[in-house]
Amino acid sequence: MDRPPRPRPASMLPSLVTLANLACGLGALVRLVEAARLDDPNRLAAAGWLLVLATFLDAVDGKLARLTRSTSDLGAQLDSLADLVTFGVAPALLVRTLVLMEGPDLDIRMHPRLLVVAPVVYGCCAALRLARFNVEHAREDPSRDHSSFVGLPTPGAAALPISLVLFYFAVADPDFVFGTSPFLVHAVRVTTLVSGPFLLLVLAMLMVTRLPFPHFVAWAARARNPFQRLAEIVILAGLLLVEPELALLLLSILFIAFPALLGVVRAVRLRRAASRSTA
Repeated sequence: MDRPPRPRPASMLPSLVTLANLACGLGALVRLVEAARLDDPNRLAAAGWLLVLATFLDAVDGKLARLTRSTSDLGAQLDSLADLVTFGVAPALLVRTLVLMEGPDLDIRMHPRLLVVAPVVYGCCAALRLARFNVEHAREDPSRDHSSFVGLPTPGAAALPISLVLFYFAVADPDFVFGTSPFLVHAVRVTTLVSGPFLLLVLAMLMVTRLPFPHFVAWAARARNPFQRLAEIVILAGLLLVEPELALLLLSILFIAFPALLGVVRAVRLRRAASRSTA
């Protein structure tokens, strides 16, 4: 009786990276529980950095699968399950825990229902986004252009609340690049706490839209002016080294805001053109 062929060690590497992504998400959730129980803001920041690491791992696992020629349906489903925990559940609870822990010190009290509804809606929309991606990915033509995503991808959506929470703590650091100003610290913290739950609702909506969002690798590789794009990447890398929390926040805002605005403007123009043609 012939034995089934053993999987090559390299073929297991993408799934191990995906499991590491999931482990980071679960570790972040553990840190959030500890932060709330011990009233320790440092554990909140640690949870944020675990999710940053998970974002890097999520960007790597798919490329490893293609390099090792070990793409599979199992790997795709595992990746989606990991993303749901890491980028659907953890960021929503990160924002909620931050508001509950830090809000009373700044005399900010959000409606209790909002602090339940916003994370739940965000997590449900992340699940819908991932399920839609799996269905459409199984049906799509392999020759289709992969330069953009349909709807805001879950790692891209999670990047904004994660980076915002990290910036919340970084702005009070004495070594912050722009100096420590009590007014700046207070303004950033109040803005973060007040806008956090509403931001989750906006991101939830963007995840389930049909708006196109660029693929970062495609954006870097398909520039009309390669020299300018290289300069932009170098500047971004320098900012990441000097002030990583600020760089992550700016990158997240640019990745989400510009495509969303362009998509809305394009939709309005198409609707106006359609109404004129029928008039």
